[in-house]
Amino acid sequence: MKKKALLTAVITILMSQNVFADNCDDLVTTWKSLYSAIQGKTYTQAAAKTITTPIEWEQAIVNAYSNLEDKITLQIAGFNDDDYNLSKLKNYDVSISAKGFVSESQISTIDYSFEYNPNYKLARVVDNATLFDKLSLEEKEVYNILYESTKKLTENLETDYEKEAAIHNFITDNFKYGPLDMNNVPQRAHSVTGFVADGQGICEAYANTFYIMGKMARLDVSIITGTANNVSHMWNQIKLDGEYYHVDVTNDDPPPDVPNRERYTYFNVSDDIISKTHSWERNDFPQCTADKYNYYSINNYIIHNEQELKDFINNCLNSGNTSFTFRTENYAISGPDIIKYYTSNKGFSTINITGEYGKDATYNVTLK
Repeated sequence: MKKKALLTAVITILMSQNVFADNCDDLVTTWKSLYSAIQGKTYTQAAAKTITTPIEWEQAIVNAYSNLEDKITLQIAGFNDDDYNLSKLKNYDVSISAKGFVSESQISTIDYSFEYNPNYKLARVVDNATLFDKLSLEEKEVYNILYESTKKLTENLETDYEKEAAIHNFITDNFKYGPLDMNNVPQRAHSVTGFVADGQGICEAYANTFYIMGKMARLDVSIITGTANNVSHMWNQIKLDGEYYHVDVTNDDPPPDVPNRERYTYFNVSDDIISKTHSWERNDFPQCTADKYNYYSINNYIIHNEQELKDFINNCLNSGNTSFTFRTENYAISGPDIIKYYTSNKGFSTINITGEYGKDATYNVTLK
């Protein structure tokens, strides 16, 4: 009689805990565990992992989502809301939910379910090819497209800089920023899968595509989340010869989309340059102070005075280049007239110039 009363009391306590049961299987499993404990017997749920400390719990959760598991079951001794709080494991790329029954005095059995940002799934497969089957059919197709494209682009290139430039140009040449209605952006526009399949996307898709292709090419790349012109934004950071640079592929491919138009305004720039328009949590990332692999530095496209500007434009036109870019340093161009002057009488009917006049800036010139 006492044993029956004890069982009823403990079940009442369990049902009043702040957890998450919604099917009979969970109820039966928990009742078996409880009843066996009262009878002095042991009962272990199949395929469940026993956890005795919060550190073990965290390691089990991280290991599960690193391997793209759909669900795991943990048996936790001494479960409490403070030590085993999922909010401590916040991850932008992974959504984790839990259900089960909790007892302060018994082993608690909790099911953890995982849902993944599709960009995270693709990135994990780059790191661990054995996870390929975890991808959906469309994700597998996109992964193979990016893998084959990266291989073709980089297999004959020697330096990381050359590989980076090839990937940068592949993205800006083959995709466009969109959709145009930014008040109604579909989820696909955020994803690498939608970006590659649909041919357009927003900054998250650009940054993750550059990251994934960079990792495929064995480049040391990462993703930065911050703001650009006070709007939420994503871009990349890359390490070349031990030094770090910013790369913003999105802003190097601005609308309207123009095929084969190359821009390098944010290609391997320093903190000082990009901070004029971008902001981020600097303590979370290495400093970018180098200039060696900045696109304009490595190609000697930096203009310091009017004579250099004249010579540069003449060299471009004499080489047959009708689209070119340069950066000014300690030389402020007051307006478009001087560029038009040095390109006039060359047989072109129109000229398009972008850049910020009156200060050091990058300029893009297209002649038709």
